[in-house]
Amino acid sequence: MNPSMPEFPAWLDSHLVHFAGLRGQGRMHHALLVTGLPGVGKSAFADRLAALLVCEEAAGSAPCGHCSGCQLFAAGTHPDYFHVTPEEDSNVIKIDQVRRLGEGLALSHHGAGYKVAVLEPAEALNINAANSLLKTLEEPADKTVLILVTAQPGRLTATIRSRCRQLGIGVPAESDALKWLQRQYKGSQPEVLLRLAHGAPLRALRLAEDNALEDRRTRFEALVGLRDGSTDAIAVAQAWAKDEDLKGLRWMRGWLMDLLRLRLTGSPDTVHSIDLVEQLVPLAQRLDSRVMFDQLDRLNRLLRLENTSLNRQLMTEDVLLAWAGS
Repeated sequence: MNPSMPEFPAWLDSHLVHFAGLRGQGRMHHALLVTGLPGVGKSAFADRLAALLVCEEAAGSAPCGHCSGCQLFAAGTHPDYFHVTPEEDSNVIKIDQVRRLGEGLALSHHGAGYKVAVLEPAEALNINAANSLLKTLEEPADKTVLILVTAQPGRLTATIRSRCRQLGIGVPAESDALKWLQRQYKGSQPEVLLRLAHGAPLRALRLAEDNALEDRRTRFEALVGLRDGSTDAIAVAQAWAKDEDLKGLRWMRGWLMDLLRLRLTGSPDTVHSIDLVEQLVPLAQRLDSRVMFDQLDRLNRLLRLENTSLNRQLMTEDVLLAWAGS
């Protein structure tokens, strides 16, 4: 199977059946807020629901696949479907994007299906965009559905949340998640990947595709080298600062938490990073708990500034130099 197009997760089927029933009864909600941890299938669900809603001959919980609505949707050219994400040069959804969306939703329907707009990640709406979207939510058009997708619903304004029907997608049962992951990924250690992804299968698949286990080991060895004085903090910071989501620093935070668990409990069973437990145990024995708490506080403060104008390389250097000198 093409890794870029994994099979639709079975644990989402019941949600689709529910909303297909609402559509059939003419009781479809005009706005839906889809929440859940990264990697549980929120985007896959939003995409499949959108396909179902623009379908002109849908029967049951699946789009027919052959009507003009389905064909246009599959080609990415359906005029009644809108997908709003931050523009390439930005990490926020701007007011101009929401205004263009409102103009598109105001046009006549192209086919017999719904007009559908998916906004993700919804927490990326800046304050002006959120206020503009609120007007659309307060005056819903006929046969129009807005689907907001977010892993951080608390970052949305209360007024937006209150105008949406909320759907929380949970982590599937471990057995279901592992079966799905093993069908998409034929490599080794799927259980480890699923554990590192906190049970979220799509996140585990992305870790596999990104060769995360080897990458994590390399970065952990760099941290050990910084402590031993055999690795240059500036060089490591230059490499880590290129991460799209500062994954090196996020992994470091997880390792610090594991080191503290080991230091405080002495039990390897408490470690989340089971891929590195053999390396974490001896390191925990060498480090002082106060040092690790200080480093963890520093990391948490800086990661909260990730979406600000703070220079990413300077941020990373600050953390790694403090680690090397602690």
